[in-house]
Amino acid sequence: MNQSILSPPRPRSFKILSLFLFIVFTAWPISGPAQVYPPNFRFIRVPDPLAVDNPRYPLVSRPIPNPGESFFDLRFGALQSRVTQSSIVRHEYSRFDPFNCNQSRLLVTRITTGDWRVYRTTAKPYDQPANLVRTINNLGEMRWDPADPAILWGFRDLSIIKLNVEIGQETLVKDFSADPAIAPLLAANPLIYRITCMDEGESSRDKRYWALSLQNGDDPAHPEWSYVHKYLFTWDRLEDKVLGTFQLSLAQGQNLDWVGMSPNGNWVVIGGLSEQGVPPAWGLMMGSKDFVVLHQLSPDTAHADVGLDTQGREVIVMQNSRTDRVDLIPLDLAAKPVNSLADYNNNLIKPLVILYYNNESPIGLNSGVHISCNYPGYCLISTNIGPDQPEQNWLDRCLILVRLDRGKPEAVYLAKIYNTTAQYWEETHGTISNDGARIIWVDNWGRPVPDPQTPHLTLTQLDMPPNWQNQFLPPGTPVLGLLLLY
Repeated sequence: MNQSILSPPRPRSFKILSLFLFIVFTAWPISGPAQVYPPNFRFIRVPDPLAVDNPRYPLVSRPIPNPGESFFDLRFGALQSRVTQSSIVRHEYSRFDPFNCNQSRLLVTRITTGDWRVYRTTAKPYDQPANLVRTINNLGEMRWDPADPAILWGFRDLSIIKLNVEIGQETLVKDFSADPAIAPLLAANPLIYRITCMDEGESSRDKRYWALSLQNGDDPAHPEWSYVHKYLFTWDRLEDKVLGTFQLSLAQGQNLDWVGMSPNGNWVVIGGLSEQGVPPAWGLMMGSKDFVVLHQLSPDTAHADVGLDTQGREVIVMQNSRTDRVDLIPLDLAAKPVNSLADYNNNLIKPLVILYYNNESPIGLNSGVHISCNYPGYCLISTNIGPDQPEQNWLDRCLILVRLDRGKPEAVYLAKIYNTTAQYWEETHGTISNDGARIIWVDNWGRPVPDPQTPHLTLTQLDMPPNWQNQFLPPGTPVLGLLLLY
């Protein structure tokens, strides 16, 4: 066993950072306005994200932080806060930013009741009663407006609704039951009961283009069709026009994980699952908005997110279970599915990070991963590990940030994760905000419980340091170019 892998020498910068943290912890209160980054703070780079033996930074034991408490990561020095006090609230998923466009509001769900709550973020913990703005229990798949901090978009039955969370006013955006292209489909399929992106897909970022599924309800006469997705369709909000429809076969409808639009609205993205009986071309698909063009990007769909790379090109970052890599997949008809390591050659799809799942290796990865690409040019990878699983790979119990450069991907360590996952609600689901200023994840601080017990959840927030993008760029390169990718 390579001892340097288990206990890598700490670079001089890390020793300086450790000294700074010691001064911070002994001279200042654990929470309060004094919690700031030191001058010239730098993240620690992952030497080679595609190597199995990067330096390990094992978890350092620390007390569970109090609600509202700010603290520094004991390995990497990132500034964090425990931003919730309740043990039953959390954000939705890694793909979605729970903060509104100016970060003044936070959307979370109560896992015991299923309702949603909007809180002000003016004081920590965010979920204290004085911060409550609104409780919502009649909208699904809610997403914040990209420009108006008061507006949430959501689905109800066959309609898209806008909700002003400050005053409670709803605006009907579209009722598809009355649309001339969709109404005939509903008449022929009277059990269809809702539109959905299946909790993972989303509209284009400007909310103009939508890719949606029409889902069947309970069908006693044809039980194989019960709650199966029957049609996909696209809609242009500005033109109020359905651009295309696609009838799903039974196998396709049964093996659909999610559907949504690419960030700029150029492509439909279909998260299909490859199972026996599914047509050979099913899987992760990109398609034109009229569904005339459908192109397979992968025979499987795994944990993924859509985003923009460093050049502003639309991409999907996805775990590849066939190669144990996290892949950078351009939304390009020239991209070819990767079924083996050899398939990366002469391909637009490139690996970003290795997931070293090797049960026979002392440094095999024991964590699952989730992916968040909300901020252009970058991808957050978070991990979740089960009870009694040892932390042995460099990626175990880590948050890392990857720069989406197809020619030269780079990664840095962000933070260690104290979370231990026994049930779904305890999964970390790290997500980066749309402006790249904050990262938030679930942490139970090593207190997992089996179903059906209620987990001990907290939300941890990492505040990114000022101008952190410059740590990835050559000297003199402006950050503005990345910000203009929106």
